[in-house]
Amino acid sequence: MTLDDFYSFIVLYQVRNVSDAATELNITQSALSKRLRNIQQELDTPLISTRNKRQLTITESGEVFFRYAQTITAQYDLMRQELRDYQALRRGTLHIGSVPIMAQYGLTQKMSRFMHDYPQINIRLEELQGADLLKALQHQKFDLGILRDVQSQQLNKSQFDAINLDTDELRVVLAADHPLAQQASITMADLRDCEIVTLNPGSGVYEKMGRLFQQAGITPNIRFSTPHIETLLGMVAHTSRVTFLFAKAAAPFLTPAYVTRPFTQPLVSHLQLVYPRGTLSQAAHRFVDYLK
Repeated sequence: MTLDDFYSFIVLYQVRNVSDAATELNITQSALSKRLRNIQQELDTPLISTRNKRQLTITESGEVFFRYAQTITAQYDLMRQELRDYQALRRGTLHIGSVPIMAQYGLTQKMSRFMHDYPQINIRLEELQGADLLKALQHQKFDLGILRDVQSQQLNKSQFDAINLDTDELRVVLAADHPLAQQASITMADLRDCEIVTLNPGSGVYEKMGRLFQQAGITPNIRFSTPHIETLLGMVAHTSRVTFLFAKAAAPFLTPAYVTRPFTQPLVSHLQLVYPRGTLSQAAHRFVDYLK
């Protein structure tokens, strides 16, 4: 018995007419009738009754055979699709744009596992500041983008899909000997007279910080900005200045010289993977599964 036998019986079951089924299968009526006889002979049981010349009647054995025929052909189709997917993943390149925080969120390890499982898929990663990354995504220069929700919110939701990869909390970072370091949490009023150093606009941190000050009705005294966390922390050490960083992103850079304090009302943000709708290749689909 072949897959063609199963497919033929499914069509015959659905249309209940040999002539119509033969037409749909693009074979002759005699060829279909022969195929049906061979199936019944192999199974040694009738699958149809021809008493009604106008319409076939399916026997109880035919009902059972139909259910199994559906299962067998469905599994075969799934196997073929998976094999085609595998073939599609044998070669190619994924072009990914990301804000420079891959390692802090464990994404480099996930990317490494993907590269191990799919050795023929190359990855080209570009780490950019938020504003540059957004511009590149809008011009579809990347297959995928990794950035914070405060940044991805600037993309057109009708053109891009987003998946949350991780959650992080925005914290105040200050020198361990700063007077506010003695507090368990920080309010915006506590920061009214502080000098602020910050990551550059487009970082996601800058935008979150700006909203906090705006909501509190306070104009921040921003003295310094930089794209680099290490430089930022150097401007905080042993001073009365404060900065803002997401906890997981800052963790690898912190030493006993610094402390972080949460806001009295915790502020969280999502790290997201975004991509243009309708443009994902099979390799990109699989890569997304690894990051989620």
